[in-house]
Amino acid sequence: MKTEQIIWNASSGWTSPKNPLAEAQLVLVFGGIDVIEKSEHYPILHDLFPAANVVFISTAGEIAGSEFLENSLVATAIHFEKTQVELLHLASDNFQSDFELGTEIGMRFNNTELAHLLVFAQGHSLNGDFLVSGIRNVIGNDIAITGGLAGDAGRFNRTVVSLNDEGGNSNVVAIGLYGKDLKIGFGSKDGWDLFGPIRHVTQSENNVLHSLDNELALDLYKKYLGSRAQELPGAALLFPLCILKEDGTRLVRTILSIDEEKKTMTFAGNVPEGARVQFMMANFDRIIDGAAQAAQSAKLENPEDSLTIMVSCVGRKLIMQNRIDEEVEAVYETFGGKGTYCGYYSNGEICPTTDGFSALHNQTMTVTTLSE
Repeated sequence: MKTEQIIWNASSGWTSPKNPLAEAQLVLVFGGIDVIEKSEHYPILHDLFPAANVVFISTAGEIAGSEFLENSLVATAIHFEKTQVELLHLASDNFQSDFELGTEIGMRFNNTELAHLLVFAQGHSLNGDFLVSGIRNVIGNDIAITGGLAGDAGRFNRTVVSLNDEGGNSNVVAIGLYGKDLKIGFGSKDGWDLFGPIRHVTQSENNVLHSLDNELALDLYKKYLGSRAQELPGAALLFPLCILKEDGTRLVRTILSIDEEKKTMTFAGNVPEGARVQFMMANFDRIIDGAAQAAQSAKLENPEDSLTIMVSCVGRKLIMQNRIDEEVEAVYETFGGKGTYCGYYSNGEICPTTDGFSALHNQTMTVTTLSE
């Protein structure tokens, strides 16, 4: 496997490729929401990498090497020498449900030779839980699904996922990688501290939480936030909810909005009735250590020729602020700086949990490593 990475910013334009990779089959472009849709970018990338499909994903920040960037474009061209690449581009608006959309993706890639599935989806209205569940319902749990939802600088309004020069803001792009020569590593960690008692979800509807232990969810949440409750919904990024699974694994859920009238809370992923949950709070050092742990889980034996894709949550960026580089550096240093690194800050991350079931995550650093 060979890779080539170039970067665009408003002051200097595109950097020049060090080693032109005309035979690349795939280019992943992570870019700021305000720059990624400009029409001049695709023709330039197509000229540089004529054999490649170019996938554009909008972000809340970009990753290149050990650096965190904003309002840039990071284009990573990939040439798989032994692995077959297949892409599928769908619009979520054309499906009655996100589960149905996921089922369609699963049917397209339901092949015994499938080694890995990368999925990048619009991140402003899509339910990532149902999307991943639909895919898993067809392909099973033996094939890992990683990727994430697009970002839009924390606005939660409009995101972009597109293939080549086909625009639109309701898109999903799935990338199937086939063959026995592909080596895959992945890991996802949060690094947040749990606090308060364990509670049970007594009423919810998909990603809308109504009550915990038969108490109105929003009223209970405000009790824990104390004076910070006046800062809702923004303060919710500092205090996400953790779903405690029976096998000991956990899923973090970010609060997207609150309804003062109905006393409900809407999350970026589903919060099932009957689930055991606990509130969480930010711990900067643990968040950084969590990124290193995710990288350690994804580490391959020979990282020199590997591609590492980091997908971290916009919530982590908003909390870490000027320390955000530290979690990117933690991943980079875990691999010893070997290989190529790209990624972005998202509205949701997709990766298997430690039980092997691919799922939507919030407030995590997710790392995927590919090599041949």
